[in-house]
Parts: sequence; structure tokens; C-alpha cells
Amino acid sequence: MDRNGTMIEPYLMAILASRIGNISKQMNNIMIRSARSSVLALGRDCSTAICDGKGDVLVFPTGFPSHTGAASLVGRSLLEIHGDQLKAGDAYLHNSPYHGNSHPADYTILVPVMYDGKCIFICFCKGHQADIGNSQPTTYSAKAKDVYEEGAIIWPGVRVQKDYKDVQDIIRIAKMRIRVPNVWYGDYLAMLGAARIGERELTKLIEKYGKDTIGLFIKQWHEYGKQRMIHEIKKLPAGSSSYETTHDPLPGILPDGVTVKVNVKADPNKGIVECDFMENEDSKPCGLNMCEATLTSAARYAVLCRICAPDLPHCEGALSRIIVKMRKGSIVGKAQHPFSSSVATTNVADRAFTAVLCAFNQITDRLSMAEPHYDQGVSLSVISGKDSRYGNKSYITQMVMGYSGGGGINGHDGYLHMSGSGGGMWISNPIEMMESKYPVLFLEQEILLDGIGSGKWDGSPAVKTIIRTMADPVTFMYVADGHFYPSKGAEGGYNGVPAQAMLFETKDGIETKFIKSLPTFPDPINVEPGKAIGGIYSSGGGFGDPLERDPMLVRHRVNEGWISVQKAADAYGVVLKTVSEGYAVDRDETEKCRRKLQSHRNRIGE
Repeated sequence: MDRNGTMIEPYLMAILASRIGNISKQMNNIMIRSARSSVLALGRDCSTAICDGKGDVLVFPTGFPSHTGAASLVGRSLLEIHGDQLKAGDAYLHNSPYHGNSHPADYTILVPVMYDGKCIFICFCKGHQADIGNSQPTTYSAKAKDVYEEGAIIWPGVRVQKDYKDVQDIIRIAKMRIRVPNVWYGDYLAMLGAARIGERELTKLIEKYGKDTIGLFIKQWHEYGKQRMIHEIKKLPAGSSSYETTHDPLPGILPDGVTVKVNVKADPNKGIVECDFMENEDSKPCGLNMCEATLTSAARYAVLCRICAPDLPHCEGALSRIIVKMRKGSIVGKAQHPFSSSVATTNVADRAFTAVLCAFNQITDRLSMAEPHYDQGVSLSVISGKDSRYGNKSYITQMVMGYSGGGGINGHDGYLHMSGSGGGMWISNPIEMMESKYPVLFLEQEILLDGIGSGKWDGSPAVKTIIRTMADPVTFMYVADGHFYPSKGAEGGYNGVPAQAMLFETKDGIETKFIKSLPTFPDPINVEPGKAIGGIYSSGGGFGDPLERDPMLVRHRVNEGWISVQKAADAYGVVLKTVSEGYAVDRDETEKCRRKLQSHRNRIGE
């Protein structure tokens, strides 16, 4: 502190910020290493954060943007519900999209860190569950007309531990509704243990530096974050723009899909970016409705991507400069009970994220980009059934496999592992681990040849996956977007490859024969032994004219096996000599080919 006791020296600010951030990282590592389900332990669909005593987020150094971008809403909700009743030894279970959480499958454990009878911090541990007791075996119920048909228990900040002991009534209720109660309880203990470690370490921090110093740090950290964000926004040109993107139809419910509209305004004088979603449709009788947390997170994350300041503090002080306007009772807005928000973290959220990203193209050309992929398809299915290898034991989990992501960016090809608004935080499940844990066998998982959104800067490629069952039938459920409305290219770039789902017969357990295409929003699909299910995970759109792409980059893609020699000529106008090992660019023929393609475009008015 200074002599008046009102300021903390910069070096101590840095020490405390680093220490609190590392505690959050420690919590995340504990949760991953001790989780029981594959979606947490292998896919790492989990996040941690630390909020202050008012519920505002201080740090979230690891985790999913959809989990943490609006973590303050959950922290504040806990205080609104319980207020002065918080005590040491308490832990709370929260999954309500109507009270600041993301979607019901994202269970959040909240532990208040009490000191001298006052809440100083709140430890935040969120993990996507393998099962939440939905009426159908999935954590993504796209067709559920309301929360009752969805079937999940909604826990709005319910005390699940008191005096460091489980409230057994709550645990019994949860286990009775979960198809795999032991898996659920293992994940619950992993999240709870991570939060308790955070509580222990933060208490040590308070004891070492004193409650007054910590209080001053919290105040100054938010102000520092605010000023840093204002500084970054001032680098943007003043401007406003609009963007629309349309989610695929949901048969029988949303025949025209969902058009997501946003108006984005950058005001560098005030140091504010405003994302206005007020013009969107009303809530619909389905599970695609967004909620306050997921729309806030999607917009904030998109703005942070375009600002691109890696050292920006991740605290509410900084995030508060991104204003997200939404309407209650809108499918792209704040959820109202009893409309379902089962799929609130993906699908329409990905469209909202993209809309903000691409709206910025009209404000600044810095990091201008095409649309990233849209999908939540076969390779990310929730699978369930019984496994005869292990005594007909029941299982259910979400696979995290075979996905792609990024749209082409002005100056860069799309990031292969982005996965929409997941931001590349998912970790693809190891195939061998999935085959040992569940009765499935992966026949193919590869980048789809010629599955690129071509451009001067390519979108990331599509990924093809084929999975067969073994001795037991397996139920697959998925919610794939991007078939009817794939990722759009920008500035002359090509659109991405659409998502697809397919059913196959298998021969000798290896060869496959196509049977039929499958719907992208199916009811549960029961895949019997002798059959296989496959999907194409959509690609990102391309940015810029493919005829302007560096021929050597095209040659590199051909050598990688991502595009064919024919695609190189047809899309990019690059002619390769195939007689040499590794190919070579025929410069003269490439120049002729590009002139011919440009002349053809001019004739047809492109």
C-alpha cells in the first residue's frame, strides 16, 4: 500500500493477480485429473474462475468462453439468492439458465471463501455432465418444447454441502435422476474438490496479505482491467455495422431456421463496444433458446477475438466495457422459464458469436474473417447404451472427436481446432481411450479431401468420421447445424463445406457401404451391430479471392493431402507438375489458368 493505505504497489498487484490466476489453474487441473466422465477427463469440457465477494469475476485463465465469459452472472445470482446466509463450509450447486448459468448440463459448484464472517471470494468450478436426467439420453435436447419435456433438474444455487459435509437429500435426488449415478458423483467430487482446494489456497492468501490489502487489490484490479480495455477499444475506429446469419431449420418447429441479427457499435471515445441483439425473434418451443449467460459470453468472446490483446485482464472491470443488449423472451436473448435452453451453449450461440465477429469486418479490416464452422454433429454425439464387455454396464457420455473450426482470416488460414465458440479449448478424445471405455470402433477420422472453404486465406477443412458399433447397439444423439446454411466466405472467399450425417453397413468390420443420409436434428438413432454412423464436420469459410492465394501455399495443401490437384486448378487456378516428387508449381500455366478463370467470372458477372 501507499502511505495513505489506499493504493497497492504495482509489483504487489502483479504478484496477487498471478497468484489468484494460478489458484484457478490449479483448480482446473485438479478437476480434469480427478473427473470420472470422459467428457470432463478427456474432452476437458470444464472451466474454473474466481469471483470476488460481490460475485464479479476476477480471473478465468483457463476454460471455455461460453462457461466463463459471464461468470459474474452466476456469482451475483448466488448472492442474490442466499445473501448474508453464506457460511464457511458451504457449497452450492447451480445449473439454472434462468439465474445466470449457461445451460442445464453445465453444473457449477460455487464455494464462498469466508474470512471474519465476510465473503471475500467465490470459487467457481463448472463441468459439462455426462448425463443430467433428461427425458432422452442426451444433454442437448433440441426438440424439447419446454424445460419439463427436456427433463433436467434445475438447481438454482442449491446448498449441496453444509459444514463441509454433503447434504444427503440433494445427493439422493441427483443420483435417482442420473443414468450413471456413480459417474455423476465422481464428477461432482472432482468439481467440489477443486473448489475446496481453491478455498484453501485463497484463505492462505488472505491470511498472508491481510483482508484490507486483498480488498484494495480487488478494487484496483477491476479498475486496471477497465482502463486496459478502454485503451484497447480506443485503438478501434469509430463505427457501427450489422450482420445476419441463419441457423439451420429444426423440422416441425423452426421450418425457416433461426436468423441471428446483431448491430455492433464501436465507440473509442467512450471506450465501449456495444452488441445489440434486441431485434431477434421471440423464444421458441424448443431447446435452442439462448440465455443471458451464453449470449453475453458469445458476444464478449467475439469482441475479445477482434481486439486480440492477450495480456488483457480477464475480470469484470474489463468485460464491463463490452455491453450486450438483449431482450427477455427472445431466442437470441434472455431465457424465460419454462422455455428450454438445453442447447444454449452451442448452435445459436455459435451463430451469435459469428455475427459479432463478422460485423466487425465493416468496422475494421484488422483480423477481418469469414464465418467459422457450424456443427455439433455425429463426431460430438452423446452416446449411450449397455456394454456387454463389462457386464452390461450402462454408460452415457458426450464424445469430443473429429472437429474443425476456424474461418479464413485476413492474413491467416483458419485455425483447425477452433470449434466455433468453443475457441479451441476442447481436447479431442483419444480414439484408443474411447474404444476401450465404450463399445464403438472408429473406422475413419480424417480431414476431408477438398473439404476446404477456399480463399486467399483458407477456412479450416471439414473432418470426416465413421464409427461402427461392436457387439452391442449404441444410441447416438446430436444437433448438427451448418447443413442448409454452411459457413459463409468473405471478400470473395468460398463458403464452407456443409455438415452431413450418414448411415452405413459394414463388411468384415472394416469396409463400409452407404445406406442413407441421416437428418441433422434426429430423434435418438439406435445403431445396431453391423452398422456404422458417419458425419462430416463442416469447414470454415474462405477469406479473399482464391485466385490471389500464394501458389506455394496451394502446393503445400496438396502435399498435405487436404486438397487435390484438380481442386488446386479449379478453385485457385494453380497448375501443378505432378511428375516431380512433392509436385511443383507450373508458373506459366498457373498464370494462364488464373486469367482464364477470371475471364469466365467476368462473363457471368461474378
